[in-house]
Amino acid sequence: MVSLRELAEIIELRGTPQHYDWGGTQYLPSVFGFENGANQPFAEMWFGAHPKSPSIARIASTEVPFDQLFEQRASEIMGIDASKQWHGRLPFLLKVLDVQQMLSIQVHPTKKQAEDGFARENALGVPLSAGRRNYKDDNHKPEVHIALSDFWMLHGFRPIEEIISLVRESALFRQLAAEFVSKLSELESGKLNEASFLKELYSRVMIMPQQEVDAMLEPVIAPLLPRYRAGELHRQSPDFWAARAATQFVPTTGMYDRGIFSIYLLNLVALKPGQGTFQDAGVLHAYLEGQNVELMANSDNVLRGGLTPKHIDIPELLKTVRFQTGAPDILHGKEIGANQLYYPTPAPDFELSVIQLQPGEKAAHRTEEGMAIYLVLSGQISAKQTRGEIHFAAGQAFLCRANSSLYLNAEQNSTVYRAALPQ
Repeated sequence: MVSLRELAEIIELRGTPQHYDWGGTQYLPSVFGFENGANQPFAEMWFGAHPKSPSIARIASTEVPFDQLFEQRASEIMGIDASKQWHGRLPFLLKVLDVQQMLSIQVHPTKKQAEDGFARENALGVPLSAGRRNYKDDNHKPEVHIALSDFWMLHGFRPIEEIISLVRESALFRQLAAEFVSKLSELESGKLNEASFLKELYSRVMIMPQQEVDAMLEPVIAPLLPRYRAGELHRQSPDFWAARAATQFVPTTGMYDRGIFSIYLLNLVALKPGQGTFQDAGVLHAYLEGQNVELMANSDNVLRGGLTPKHIDIPELLKTVRFQTGAPDILHGKEIGANQLYYPTPAPDFELSVIQLQPGEKAAHRTEEGMAIYLVLSGQISAKQTRGEIHFAAGQAFLCRANSSLYLNAEQNSTVYRAALPQ
């Protein structure tokens, strides 16, 4: 057990990589200093205390898994009140992602859904490592992210007018148009509300037999594939991503993954570096390409809706999806002080900001009841505390304990991401 007197105000953290197949091979190794002669995919770097892959904390020349450190000294790290509020667990998880291949269509549960689902699967004796497991923990997973490059994603259902036009006019839904013509009339006359119509449409494509999926998608996707291979399709069009999905995801039985329907039903979002979005519980989304920093509640709960070989539980998915339409809010960050942008969200678990410093610029931070993790993504800084000064270069991270004062000094042009408990 680490004694309190050994816990400095600043604790160095080493992230842990995740080697999912969709990750790139160059970006994360270059930022975080990994050798990758084997060309292994590096999809994510985790900075947090999730038991699946905790960061490593350096305490008085000793390396300790971050989740174990929290078990021993949560009140000193977070503060007494915050430790009680979060039951001695770090409530957030900070990540850096390199999305080279499209991720699955997915949605995250509410806190209540996660608690009920986790308890239910435990009672059924489903192992935590089982592929058919939906709930890996009892927590929700709201998440905010900031693009580090041009970043492409799907986020929430498109405006209802666009979906109506899609059903009426597109070749994709031609075979369902007659089936939904009365529903469209009811929707437009006010007899059927938007959420009910959308749920019926989405449920229909998600539960239809695979032969129907192939029959609907084949005449649309087959002509796109040679154009995609010839480089004639552009990322601004859903056709590009549908063709890419058809080459990347082939179901074990049948020709086409039904997640391709979601590429046309959801908003296609192009983010520039520094822009982001917030994914609340129930919002269907998927990351398609690019690098980003992501901050989420400390959970690994994902319900998938296609574009994946992994487990898909359609009934549970349909209970979780929020059937609302409209364009997503794009986050640009709000200035707080001369050198910090704050990305507000309604999540009670975390807050995310970016500190940008030119050589010689300084920034002072005070953690009251709470704590913060700082990730230096570029440049080099010194972090001053009462016991002295520590230097951090790109790819390094550290924790600032509750009730501490921190002074950052840029030795180069530096960008630092700050994940914290809300103050």
